[in-house]
Amino acid sequence: MPVLARALLAQVIAGALVVGAMHALPLRSWQALVLDVGLVLALSAALRLPWWWWVVGAAFPLLVVGGMTLDWPWWVWALALLVSALVFGGGLTTRVPLYLSHRQVAEELAALLPQRAGARACDVGAGLGDPALALARLRPDARVTGIEASPLPWLIARWRTRTQQNVEIRFGDLFRHPLHDYDLVYAFLSPAPMPRLWDKACREMPPGSLLVSNTFAVPGVASERMIPLPGRADAKLFVYRIPLKSPHTSESA
Repeated sequence: MPVLARALLAQVIAGALVVGAMHALPLRSWQALVLDVGLVLALSAALRLPWWWWVVGAAFPLLVVGGMTLDWPWWVWALALLVSALVFGGGLTTRVPLYLSHRQVAEELAALLPQRAGARACDVGAGLGDPALALARLRPDARVTGIEASPLPWLIARWRTRTQQNVEIRFGDLFRHPLHDYDLVYAFLSPAPMPRLWDKACREMPPGSLLVSNTFAVPGVASERMIPLPGRADAKLFVYRIPLKSPHTSESA
C-alpha cells in the first residue's frame, strides 16, 4: 500500500476509534485530542510509515482543532498547503519521502567511486543536497549530479551547491533521468521504487558500475557488499554491481 494511503488510513482509524470512545466514555475535548494523536502515532508505527509521516500525522488533528478554535484566515491554510506541496510534492509521484543521509555516507561513496579523474556519480534523490555536495568536496576530481523532484528541496540544494564547480543539482523525476554515463548511482528512496530502479540501472548503467542503496534493499537481488552506518540498527548501504546481462528483480545479482 502506498505511503500516502497508509497515512490516510491511520487518520481514519484513529478518528473512528476516538468517536467511539467519546460515546462510551466521558472524555473532555483535550483528552480526546491526546487520544487521537496517540492512536495516530501507534498506527503510523504499526503501518510502518516513515518517521516524518508520524510528525505529519500527529500534527494533523492539532492543526484541525487549532483552525477551528483560532479562526485562522483562508490564506493560512493555503500557505500551509503550498509549503507542503513544495517540500513533499515530488514524493507523491515517486513514492519517495524526504530522507536525510548520515554524513558518513559521502565518505563511503567517495571510496566506492572509481579512483580516476572524471569519474561520475549521481544521487537520484538529492533532497537538500547533503550527499552530493559532500561527495563533490571529497572527490574534486569527479563529477556529481543530483536529481530532486520536490521544488523547495531542489532550490535549497541548488543554492547550497552554487559555489561547488563539480556538482550539479537537476529538477525532475529520477525515472526520466538517463543513467548511462554514471560509474555510481546512490539512492535513499523507499521500498516501493527499488525493483523499478534496479531494472532501470541494469538497462542503462555500464556493466561493472555500482548502484548503492541506503537502508532499502532490492527485493530478490543479492548485494555485493553491505556497509553498516551509524544510527539506526537497519542503517546500511547495499552495494550492487551492474551485471553483464540485465536480470529480472527476482534473480540474484
